Amino acid sequence: MKVSGFDIIEQLKKSNFWLSAIAVGLTIIQLDLNWKFIGSIDALTLRGLFLTIILYLIWKKQHILNLKSDLFSTFIGLFLISFILIKSLSLFWFESFFIKIFALFSFLGLALIASGIKGLKQYWQEFIILLLSLSDGLLLSLVAAKIDVSLLAAKVSNFVLWYLGFAVYRQGVKVILPTGGIEIYPGCSGLNAILLLLQLSLVFILVFPLNIFQKIMLPIVAVSLAFIINIFRLVLMTLLLANSNHQGFEYWHGESGNQIFSTISILAFGFVCHWTLMQKKPA
Repeated sequence: MKVSGFDIIEQLKKSNFWLSAIAVGLTIIQLDLNWKFIGSIDALTLRGLFLTIILYLIWKKQHILNLKSDLFSTFIGLFLISFILIKSLSLFWFESFFIKIFALFSFLGLALIASGIKGLKQYWQEFIILLLSLSDGLLLSLVAAKIDVSLLAAKVSNFVLWYLGFAVYRQGVKVILPTGGIEIYPGCSGLNAILLLLQLSLVFILVFPLNIFQKIMLPIVAVSLAFIINIFRLVLMTLLLANSNHQGFEYWHGESGNQIFSTISILAFGFVCHWTLMQKKPA
């Protein structure tokens, strides 16, 4: 009995071992590229979280997946993976956009090898989650173009300080106390944290069974949490600068201080998600 090379590939695929090994290897390379070319702990953590969720979803439904491909689909999948692996060996600093293409081509290539073009619909949830993880820059641009988050943050921060009894006033995005104040730029407005929790809320909706009300409310709660928690950071920085505590201001204004408030936002949203799951499941 003659056995073709494609038959050997099909036999290997039945064990799922080599597909799993390739997926893990591509994930490690993807995270390594993120660290080298982006260098942000937040970005790396977020990307790792999204990739982990994708791998978990595939592992969870591995027994019901149709792992039947064809020669053309397998060739295209191998070509995509080979291309990104070869290209990743000679990346320049200005080609950070390739990291996003790497993730997309990796998953598409694996899906084609595993299930063929006709089987891609089995991975619709994973594709949406992957696109959400890659759309942070686009979402940031769209939101910044439509909503002046800096001005809104300045207004709310001004109100909080006024409510606490401080003699505060606002000039545009500047929140000013008699002895000093801050100017709220987009990077300090909480926009990044808002988009982060919004992405996480959409992923949560895709992964877990929720009713319509929960699906509507969860993104709203995520955005509100991120915005409100960042307001406390802005109020704190205003008070520190007004009291000539420049060292404290620089700390909370810098990456370390921002990281603490981002972590608080994520933990608070995690508590909301846990509470949501504890409610009565939809029928």
